[in-house]
This record gives sequence, C-alpha cells and structure tokens, in this order.
Amino acid sequence: MTITGSGNKLAEAAASMSPNGAAKLYRTGIAGLEELVVSECVDPDNLRVLLGCLGDEDCVHSWRNFGPDGTLEGLLEWENKLRPTRIFFFHLDRGGETRMIAASAVAEKLTRDFPHPGFCVLGRCYIMPQFRGMGFYRQILRYRLEHCRSQFGNELNGVHIGSVNERISRVITNHGLTGWPRFIHLGEEELKVAGQIRTVGAYLMFLPEYIHRLKNMLAGDDAPSCVVKLRDALSRIESDDTRNLGTLVKENFEKAIEHGWFENRGSHEIKQLLRFCGSIPLVGFK
Repeated sequence: MTITGSGNKLAEAAASMSPNGAAKLYRTGIAGLEELVVSECVDPDNLRVLLGCLGDEDCVHSWRNFGPDGTLEGLLEWENKLRPTRIFFFHLDRGGETRMIAASAVAEKLTRDFPHPGFCVLGRCYIMPQFRGMGFYRQILRYRLEHCRSQFGNELNGVHIGSVNERISRVITNHGLTGWPRFIHLGEEELKVAGQIRTVGAYLMFLPEYIHRLKNMLAGDDAPSCVVKLRDALSRIESDDTRNLGTLVKENFEKAIEHGWFENRGSHEIKQLLRFCGSIPLVGFK
C-alpha cells in the first residue's frame, strides 16, 4: 500500500483539532481510497483491544501499567498529572470502513514544573501489530510534529522522544520529513514499566532557530578546546551520527566555565538545554 501525505493539510488538521476532544474526525490528506483520520475520542472496545495488545508485548510503553480495563479518562488523568498532554487516536478509513490503527500522546511540556516553554514531548505511540510495516509511523510522526508547531509556532525550540526500539530509532534519526530536522541522541533515560526499570534512548529534535541561539553563545575568538568541541558538535548535528550529546554538552560547558568563557557572555540557552536533560532525567544528570 502506498501512502502519500500533504504537509499543509496535516498542519491544518493539527491546528484545527478541538481542545475538548470533539468527536469530529480530521482527515490528514492521505491520497487515494484510504485516508488516515485523527481524533481525540476512541471507542472503549477499541481502546480495550489496544491496551490488551500492549500488555502482551515486551515493550516500554507506560500504558502497560493500566491493563486492558484502562479507560480514556484514566489515561488522560494519569498523563496530565505528569504534564499537560493530549492523546490522539489514528483510524484508517478504507471505503467507508474505519479501523483504529494507532494511538499516541503529545505533551506541551516535559514536566509540569519545567520552567522553559517551547519543548514538546512525543510519547506513548503505539501502532497495532497488524498495521506495522505499512508506512504509517512517519505519517503519525508528522502529524504530531505539526501539532507541536501549531501550539508554539516560531517559539518551538525542540521536540523530545524516547525509544528503545532500534527500528524506530533509525526512523526518527533519518525520517526524511520535509521541513523537519532529524532527532539527535541525547543519552539514556530509565523508565519504570510494569514493575521493571527499562533503559530508553532519549532523543531531541533541535529546531534551527534554537541551534542558532546556542551557536551564538559559543561564538568568539581564542576559544578553548572545550568550546570548539561544542561548536563542532552543534555544527555536525544534521550530518553526523551524534550520540550522548547531553553528556558532551554538560562536560564541555563545565570546562568552559572554568576557562571563564561565559564571564561576559550569556549562557541561558545552554543552561536551558542542560536543565532539560536533567529533567528527563538522563542517566548521569541526577
């Protein structure tokens, strides 16, 4: 099955989605006889099936903590205790027959007490097993990114996502979505899922204007080697297989402070990034 999508229509759909979870479905511009449809509502039986499938899989999805009797109200209450979150359900409309294929959450903040706006979180994505390998993940990813943009516009600094799945990690670091940078590996985070601690790869998409502001703080002559390393890492962010960027920034920022590099320069954006890494929290940042 070939799926083609319209970025403009996805953006319009994300911007027009009602904040109260109205039952109206928003079409995302998939061409042909099949359309991917997005809603903030779900049939309880469909949700029960999805949560049951989650429980049967060896994955780090936090909704496994609920079991098949979980409800949308329960999910929303739990998610919003952690951070302001909306949950989207994706349905395939095929010739008038509609089937739920996936669900995902988008949060406008990393945590409720995280002080810096413009950092969204893509979380809890789950595609039903029978609909995997059919090209839907990128469509769902793009919709969620457009939703983030609709919330913050040019004030969007970055988008965070976590993944333990190597296939998903390969997609997000090379997604090929026009107008969107790739995700960069920040480090590892630990999540408690179904009574177990699981290590998850933490990734961040840096928006170009945010990268530009970070680079400005590192500009200047006679830079020590630690500052040069930071410059190089940020310059290679779209062309290199960068890993553990959070630790690299932390270690070299601390060295730059010792060298006095920031005595007459602002460091707000770098401190903001390090606060973000510590709030995930990345391993080594507690």
